[in-house]
Amino acid sequence: MDIRNLLALSMVKGIGPAFIKRNLIRIASYADCTSIVNENKPEQFENIQTYLGEADQIINDCRENGIEIVSILSSDYPSSLKEISDPPSLLFVKGNKDLLKRCIAIIGTRHSSQLGNKIAERLGEYFSKNYAICNGLVEGIDEHSIYVNGQILSNVVGIISGGLCFEETCSKNHTKVINDVLNSGGLIITEYYPHVKEDLYSGSKASRIQAGLSQGLILVQSSIDGGSKYTIASFAKLGRAMGVIHYPSSSEYSCESFGANRLIVEKKIEGIAKIANIKTVSKVNVKSITVLESKEDYSSFVQEISKQGNLLNLGF
Repeated sequence: MDIRNLLALSMVKGIGPAFIKRNLIRIASYADCTSIVNENKPEQFENIQTYLGEADQIINDCRENGIEIVSILSSDYPSSLKEISDPPSLLFVKGNKDLLKRCIAIIGTRHSSQLGNKIAERLGEYFSKNYAICNGLVEGIDEHSIYVNGQILSNVVGIISGGLCFEETCSKNHTKVINDVLNSGGLIITEYYPHVKEDLYSGSKASRIQAGLSQGLILVQSSIDGGSKYTIASFAKLGRAMGVIHYPSSSEYSCESFGANRLIVEKKIEGIAKIANIKTVSKVNVKSITVLESKEDYSSFVQEISKQGNLLNLGF
């Protein structure tokens, strides 16, 4: 099935990413989307031509704006992303796709403290030597992990929650960071059509892509109920290495904004389950938890990632 028909299929009410993942082999065997719709959502069959017309417009928008579309049916689609329960059927990308061959997520609160910002910058500087840094490019920990001494890193993977016509779909500040990433040779990814604007809910949805693409994840600073819980919830089911900043020597670390960090350090898997709202602790699947108290611990985290070896095929 080509991109046009997969786009149309994904527009059918009741046929979402989870359905498409479960039926990949069947869907790949069809030349177009009509039979799948007729079999599963016959009440939507009369709308297929409308959806195909919308798909044509999206493809044209992408062509005009230098946006590449990657189908989940393509060998170019990152296999690691297919491990999440509802991988996007189509990715819209700009930039250097080779960066996904070695990628880690550095995440945390938008309302970061001076301590959190300082640690995020150190992490970004250290890990960017061998990995691409993946996050949502928003203010706070995200931004501080990708700017070193005021300069954007050259290997950043940004997952945005709006379309790739970002001058119109994203906030002014977000647009600046996205431009910085692309101008420095980075990569921007979204599941949203080119002209779809970001909103209050799209960021939490996009966080699962960040989790799926990342070989490892580091939590820098977050309260127990902070937005980082969305990325952690997806990542905690993938059997990969997690790192968590622990800085008890600072009085700032005792603040609520580091509550998630302290909970994971103290309760380990149980702490992750509480933060991610996973009711059954046995369903938490984290390969390892590395407590990061100093730069010396960074190498231990790298070793945990390395143990995963070639089990993950992360790149395009």
